[in-house]
Amino acid sequence: MSLVHLAVALTAASLALYALMMFLFARAMWRRRGKGRPPVDRAPRVTIFKPLAGWDDDLDANLDSFARIDYPSFEILIGVASADDPAYGAARRFLARHPRLDARIVLTDRDATVNPKVAQLVGLERVATGDVYVISDSNVRVPPTYLWSLVAELSDERVGMACSIFIGTGERSLGAALENLEICTHATPGLVAMDAVTDRPLTVGKSMAIRRRDIARLGGFRPVGDVLAEDHALGRRILDAGLVARTSLAAVENRNVDCSVERTLERHTRWSKMRRALFPVAFACEPIMTPIVIASAGLAIAPGKVTAAILGGTFLLQTTAAQVAVRAVRGSWLHWRYLPLEVVRSYVMLLCWARACISRRIEWRGNAFTMKRGTVIVPVASAADRSASRARLAA
Repeated sequence: MSLVHLAVALTAASLALYALMMFLFARAMWRRRGKGRPPVDRAPRVTIFKPLAGWDDDLDANLDSFARIDYPSFEILIGVASADDPAYGAARRFLARHPRLDARIVLTDRDATVNPKVAQLVGLERVATGDVYVISDSNVRVPPTYLWSLVAELSDERVGMACSIFIGTGERSLGAALENLEICTHATPGLVAMDAVTDRPLTVGKSMAIRRRDIARLGGFRPVGDVLAEDHALGRRILDAGLVARTSLAAVENRNVDCSVERTLERHTRWSKMRRALFPVAFACEPIMTPIVIASAGLAIAPGKVTAAILGGTFLLQTTAAQVAVRAVRGSWLHWRYLPLEVVRSYVMLLCWARACISRRIEWRGNAFTMKRGTVIVPVASAADRSASRARLAA
């Protein structure tokens, strides 16, 4: 086989896999179109866990969306590890704006577990009163029917966990546009497609619900406190207990407004490292799911008119598919000025993938960790900590 034939075959395979993912995604979204709120026999009391750390884009407006939830009985527990955290001020303003809301701030112990988010969940669990726990990240904005969509999934007693799909919205900077495009055109379509072909779907903690009795039976949140991908670990524990996980196609917004390209690179490099630690074989194959990357490699190994034409056609096809995906999840087209960004996104995500191949160190929530297999995280001592330790030993 000549190099040209190899380049054509690899690009064709990549396009076929990409098309299959988009087909499964589009079919699922189309089937949901026009469906109203699913019928639910009862509305169990819900506790919403909101672990906050630092400042996220549109944090005040994100919190306000939870005050507009239409559901008969729920409480909001806002976890903050320190009153000095900027998120603490946002939480207090939220409570002041909505004094009739059943909501309160809980100061949590940041040292309860290695994973700082799980440490907050452990603290919030102690005071929760709901029969259903809903965990929602700080950069999430929700519709009024949010809780109904998750409770409806849990109305089936076989279901132990329900996760919402999420869409990136609000971009005003290049970094935010890249972030939102990745979410809308790759992360969410991949999540929905995976849900369609396996009975062990990915469980993503951006927005997830679990019954109080089920999490208690599994020992609470503390057993997953030493891993970075606590959402994946909880999902596996639920599945191993004989329950199933469901993905709700009622989307929540993941707000990314003014973030920098550097922050987007850091976040997606961290996510790539997580996937490498969880699914090393699938991680190694990830680039083939981006036809632009494969077609570019084809042109590099076999320069010529044929491979150049294939790359041009691939640019057009993938960019069009990305626009359609954004329209499907957000209800509106991506602004015209971002049309070329799908090409840029493809190469940026390849860079994140490559960075994940050479390092296991991550920076998250102001902490440095080394990540091991299964996303087990080990704190990395700072230079000051190491100096203090050497001084104690010398003394």
